[in-house]
Amino acid sequence: MQDLRIGIIGAGGMGTAHAKSIVGLGAQVVGVHDVRADAAQALASAVGCDCATDSLDTLFDRELDGVVLTTPPAVRIEPVRMACERDISLMIEKPPAFSMADGAECASLVQGREMFAAVGFQLRYSPLYERLRDVLAGETVHLARTVCTIDYYLTFGMSPWFLRRADSGGPIAEQAIHVLDCARYVLGDPAPIRAAAFATKNMAHDRPEFDAENAIQIAYELDNGVFATHMNHCGTERFAFDLEVVGPHLRLRANATENRIVGYLHGEDVDEPAPAANSIGLDKIGAWLEAIATGDHGLIRSPYDDALHTLALVEAAREAGDTGEMTHVRGVEI
Repeated sequence: MQDLRIGIIGAGGMGTAHAKSIVGLGAQVVGVHDVRADAAQALASAVGCDCATDSLDTLFDRELDGVVLTTPPAVRIEPVRMACERDISLMIEKPPAFSMADGAECASLVQGREMFAAVGFQLRYSPLYERLRDVLAGETVHLARTVCTIDYYLTFGMSPWFLRRADSGGPIAEQAIHVLDCARYVLGDPAPIRAAAFATKNMAHDRPEFDAENAIQIAYELDNGVFATHMNHCGTERFAFDLEVVGPHLRLRANATENRIVGYLHGEDVDEPAPAANSIGLDKIGAWLEAIATGDHGLIRSPYDDALHTLALVEAAREAGDTGEMTHVRGVEI
């Protein structure tokens, strides 16, 4: 990986974390872009990079093997277009796009290119959820349930745009998307069919600048016959990612905070800690870099076209939450 030259677009918390991970894995960060020139300079200095800019043209004038895109979700099409025109591989933070219309446009740009386009769903690289996926292979599952809780409306220790729907898409796109995608992953990547949702903001009434809901309930159907629910709250003291599956001979729960699988399977109790590492020994950034270095597409567990199925579920759930009506998922068309 030491010969790989990577650019960073977005010098906030995620861009900083990814840049440091890239350097730690031995690759080079050769350019940092942010609309705030001072933020770009600060991150560039932190990772020993001599190119900090607020111009995408300047960044893409560098010799690049890959670009990490960590901007708000409305900022996707132009950097994706510029990368695709140059066959530069992409790691795009979730969501893959703000809307399915934007996602389809990005997917059309990616289609047929030699470069790798991955989406940053890190739970697909979690040893815990890889193990659950392996356990469920060949088993019958009828129901799934996920939970996400975080403390944004209690502490406000987040970037302000996270709680503005026009920028983040709201908690379904900014938070729930991780475990919604994880449910698809452990069940073998089924596509969503329809969704219903209830959502409200009933906290922080004194903060009108934030309009994202804090309490959300989603019900949805997948095309493998599984009915699933998701509960999301972004004003809760403790962080949690939980996933539970139920079938005729199993009930298993994978809790990311406890990092173990508990329940039963074919009459036997299960209480199993997650393995120390996944089967490839790489996280999402390491896998993406290794894929670029080796040309191995199998290392990418969330390619852009598959990630659009999760985005389609997110878009349907957001629409259902706004209208109060069951929403059929728009198909992924490229």
